[in-house]
Amino acid sequence: MSIGKKVKMRPVLDGDFWMIGDNPDLGELNGNRDPQAGKVQECVDHHIFKASDGKWHLWGCIRGTAVGRILYHWRSDHLTDEHWEQTGEYMRCDASSGESVRYWDGEEWIQSPYVVRDKGKYYMFYGGHSTEWDMYGKAEDHEPYESRAFRSAVSRGQICVMISNDGLNWQRYKNRAGQTRLFMGPGEARDPVLLKIGNEWYLYYAGGVASPDGELIPQIYVRTSEDLIHWSDWEVVHHDNSVNIQNSIWTHECPFVIEHAGYYYLFRTENYAQGRTHVYRSEDPKDFGIGEKAAQEKYVGILPVAAPEIITDDDGTQYISSSHNLTGGTMLCRLKWIED
Repeated sequence: MSIGKKVKMRPVLDGDFWMIGDNPDLGELNGNRDPQAGKVQECVDHHIFKASDGKWHLWGCIRGTAVGRILYHWRSDHLTDEHWEQTGEYMRCDASSGESVRYWDGEEWIQSPYVVRDKGKYYMFYGGHSTEWDMYGKAEDHEPYESRAFRSAVSRGQICVMISNDGLNWQRYKNRAGQTRLFMGPGEARDPVLLKIGNEWYLYYAGGVASPDGELIPQIYVRTSEDLIHWSDWEVVHHDNSVNIQNSIWTHECPFVIEHAGYYYLFRTENYAQGRTHVYRSEDPKDFGIGEKAAQEKYVGILPVAAPEIITDDDGTQYISSSHNLTGGTMLCRLKWIED
């Protein structure tokens, strides 16, 4: 697949981070803020885009609230501003639309928003979490699972979508069954990110499976579509445990894919709090290395960020976002590319 002149590059941080999305005051939905008292309210996966009002908008997942995970909204006139306005607008999962059907740990789950614009409409993709079924075709709670990690691998999470005419007012898409889901699985399907290549959309996301012998295998997947609603079957595009400092089903998180100088780059978060995101480079947007040997041939390096996205300002300057400051909020830093 030809994508122009090819120059192998490496992304590097260009300066210091500054705060844009402070951990918000949620009023009656506020979670715990004291680490000594257990689970705390944290800002995790997020997305930044410009809507029809000309403002920059940040939607992010807040976990550890009084009800579980929600999506929260900040906005700003300028991408480079500090401490964006907290709008007070938030979204919760909608169980009547098939979202978060089996509350895990007694919590609501809605997560990992990502927005694209196509044919005059805005589409917000997000993780709708648990469904009625697991990978065995049985009701997800048919019997106790041996661990939270095993449940993640054998569940069938879902990717859902909302649609807007202006990027400001959102309405849930409904399929024929009255559900917002576009597809399910494998595993705890979550963290969608989209890239348009030619006339086709590529939707990358995180998930995982359990092998017959019980091994938990985290993976990055892709599906393709021409209309953003009807999606192909899944394909594995990446799996690599060789660079991880931990062995977990959650080491392949928050994929972000971008084309730069003739190559495709996959950013894959291993650990939030430690800010460990691995970068892979490929000529093929469907192959970032599956298995340690193949992945290492595509490995570029590690960045001290979590759940990153690369955002291009109106003047062409690129920035990278990060959620490594979990209790503080979402941060931004200038990004540059150097020849590798």
